[in-house]
Amino acid sequence: MQYWIWSVPPDALAPFVRAETFALHQHGRSALQEVRPGDRIFAYVPGSRTLAALAEAVGEAFEDTTALVLGRHLPHRVRVRILTVLPEEAWVPYDGFAPHLSVLGQYPDEPTADRQFRRVVQRVLHPLPAIDGKVLEFLVAARAGEDPEALMEMVEAVRETRRQPAEPPVVSEPPTPYDAAPFDLAEAVERLIAHIEGRGFVYAPWHVAAFVTALRTRPLVLLAGVTGVGKSRLPQLIAEATGAHAGVLPVRPDWTDPSETLGFRGLDGRFRAGGVLRAAREAAEHPDRQHLLVLDEMNLARPEHYLADVLSRMENRTPVEGGGGETSPLLSEPLVGEDAVWQAVRWGPNLGLVGTVNVDESAHAFSRKVLDRAFTLELSAPDLGQWEASASRAGGEGERWPVSAWQPRALRLARLGPLSDDDRQRVERAVRAVAEADAILAPAGLGVGYRSRDEIALFSLHAADVAASFRTREGAPVGGLDLALAAKLLPRLDGAGSAVREATARLFVWAAEGRSDGREHDAVALVDAWRDEGRPDVLPGAPFPRTAARLARLVDGVLEDGVAAFWA
Repeated sequence: MQYWIWSVPPDALAPFVRAETFALHQHGRSALQEVRPGDRIFAYVPGSRTLAALAEAVGEAFEDTTALVLGRHLPHRVRVRILTVLPEEAWVPYDGFAPHLSVLGQYPDEPTADRQFRRVVQRVLHPLPAIDGKVLEFLVAARAGEDPEALMEMVEAVRETRRQPAEPPVVSEPPTPYDAAPFDLAEAVERLIAHIEGRGFVYAPWHVAAFVTALRTRPLVLLAGVTGVGKSRLPQLIAEATGAHAGVLPVRPDWTDPSETLGFRGLDGRFRAGGVLRAAREAAEHPDRQHLLVLDEMNLARPEHYLADVLSRMENRTPVEGGGGETSPLLSEPLVGEDAVWQAVRWGPNLGLVGTVNVDESAHAFSRKVLDRAFTLELSAPDLGQWEASASRAGGEGERWPVSAWQPRALRLARLGPLSDDDRQRVERAVRAVAEADAILAPAGLGVGYRSRDEIALFSLHAADVAASFRTREGAPVGGLDLALAAKLLPRLDGAGSAVREATARLFVWAAEGRSDGREHDAVALVDAWRDEGRPDVLPGAPFPRTAARLARLVDGVLEDGVAAFWA
């Protein structure tokens, strides 16, 4: 029999006990494979630093993705028989047992017993020497008020263990992993592109790759473009092909507060949940599946009004096990009775928000608060001559993507782990480009912050994971950093002031020629050349060819009517 200590999140203890099943996400998975029937497991609650329960394994590890704990994806599990559950006031405090455990000796490099114990519980599931297991059994039994004679027998067993020489470790072959082969995101995106094309929908491959990459990097993506290019359809096709769930919430012009997104109290006093809150709860109840909510025609009303609370919560996401982040509860209003279930709903790591954007006189301009929190991707019709489904690339029925495929490598650059030399160069190039662009934009009051810097660099890293899919329909490569700069920097260029016009012209020269000292006359010469070339969507030879071409259109508008208008 082997003893184990299992770090159980406070909100997971009761569900584990009720289901007689202990579960974890990723950390501790290899140790879980070694758990055998008859092993004893101590439930340690890290928040309160206490022992709360004792269980006995009755089976071996298995996988199950059904929801066990609301808002947590815990697919790696073992069935148990609950032996003891202590009332919360009787939980065994850390300082009453941890400093005396012999398992701490496995971490001699740590300077204190507290640090050594942290190393133990950070593994989520950690084996314990027999002597430690007997001591903890004694403490749990004493707290539970069990038979004193049985406790004395346990004490004698501990004493006997101390007198026995330590047995040499048994070396055995590692257990066969029970999980599936690693998910290959690059190949999956190629199959996704083929599936969409096989359905008869025409997008450039980089449209699909950029959407997936943007949603991995930031849970808010804006899709802009003229009517009929497939802005609303793209996220639904991607959800269909990847096993995700997609819902559509049409925005109405009369949305002036969060009533339709988060909810409101009716005349009867009952709470009516809004569309965003319902989507967040659905995602939390099915953590093994990615969820997309499409806000159709998002700027028919002002997003900074009806989405204000959601946007604010997004800025305070905290990392969660398995990747991504979650917010604090979306509702701040206290609810009681049956309505109270909505008060705990958070924006979780498996929910993405996609806004389709009108670019006409009926729509509202976006505020900086919205633009800074989103990636803006512009869609166009890449091939109006293509009208038949591609028989050679029929996409089949699609496949189920794991939620982890949608998660970012980190929420911020500072949280990135060790980087390869290539990845470090990508980050440094992105940071350098953002700094140069910011030096041009800041004097006009259009400067960027750490959030945009981090997201542009992370987009560049994520794009490298599916680099082959960042291409046009003709096969020409599309730069991930180039798209990220266009998506995060250019939407803020809107206004008729001289400072905005000058910043637009200088940024154009920088993107086209790599010079930060350009002036309006330099931009005019470059725009003339761009016009002569037929106003292409790419400026060949430019450091950032797509960003430069999009800026050429903006400067062209400045020269025509004196206004820099990205959203015109």
